[in-house]
Amino acid sequence: MELQNYKHHAFAFLTAVKKPAVAVPTVGMISLSDCQLGIFLLIILMLLDFITGVFASWVIWENSKVESKFWKYGFTSTRLRLSLVKCVTYFLFILCAFGIEYIFKIKSWKAENYTEHQITLTLITIAIACAIEFYSIFFENLPKAGFDIETKVKLIFSKFKKAVTSVKDLTNGDSST
Repeated sequence: MELQNYKHHAFAFLTAVKKPAVAVPTVGMISLSDCQLGIFLLIILMLLDFITGVFASWVIWENSKVESKFWKYGFTSTRLRLSLVKCVTYFLFILCAFGIEYIFKIKSWKAENYTEHQITLTLITIAIACAIEFYSIFFENLPKAGFDIETKVKLIFSKFKKAVTSVKDLTNGDSST
């Protein structure tokens, strides 16, 4: 029954190629579950991880002063295969969690202090996969590419802490700084 409700909207969205004015309102009418949104976030993070990984490999290749073409010798099919294996592993992990949840009739629970969503085993599994991808992008690939975000954030926090300390000293009447 639920699929029947969305069939009209999905059909309108798919036929919007001929009618672009229909596409934007149709996107607003699509209602996705928490797990579906989590899967979309995971796919986006996996694509970003792949792109930043290729970029990091290219930067390392450029800095190595190798006199050959990156796309012919630096970007190997082994890395592409490993990315595919990682994707399959994530989705099998999510499917197994969903299967366990479905077979053993594990109910969702509400964590009112943390979120308004119903927490499920599948949603937790998707969140774990997203966290791994996030870590891979920001703490592995980008530093290899020369964008060390962790160091920059620590520098910003230390400057902020120093500024707050200076302001506290000024408001307390200590003019030694």
